[in-house]
Amino acid sequence: MSGKIAIERNEGSKIRVFSVSRAPADMRAALDAAPRADVARDLLGDPHLNTASTEIFPVSDLAGVGLGAYLIEGYAVDADIIATDRAKLDALDGYVLLLFSDSFGGAESRLSPGPDLTLIGTYEEYRPEEGVPAALTADSAMPYTGVPGVVPAPPARSGAGSAMVVFAILVLLGLLVWWLLT
Repeated sequence: MSGKIAIERNEGSKIRVFSVSRAPADMRAALDAAPRADVARDLLGDPHLNTASTEIFPVSDLAGVGLGAYLIEGYAVDADIIATDRAKLDALDGYVLLLFSDSFGGAESRLSPGPDLTLIGTYEEYRPEEGVPAALTADSAMPYTGVPGVVPAPPARSGAGSAMVVFAILVLLGLLVWWLLT
């Protein structure tokens, strides 16, 4: 692929899907010879990129599921967004590379992928709305709503403790008498 891909500052929750145009046997050999992160940096043309979370796999691993469904189910990409690219995603063969926003560490960047990569699409992962939770309004949620001045009742006392002490003294006296007589 020629051209640069602009990465915005503090970009988050984006997945870039690339098709890898190397022969599957060559990709398998590269992945067997070097860590996945190193192969990803080589393909992306950036030796300093943090590619620890990058995924590289053969599309055939998704047989019966498909790449589109993998993105929807695995990364919560909106199904309507995938629907526009579904045919393109499901037609891919060989290897694909998934590059996530965390690879850029929030820095603005320009990515210059190598000639073996073709950008298929950039997809946004679902992010729940962030905001202040609704205020709790129930009476029981208000501070100091318990019953004031209630002291718990003292535990019931039984005579079992005193009986054990008396029994222990009698046993000791019995042992003392037995020792004296023997």
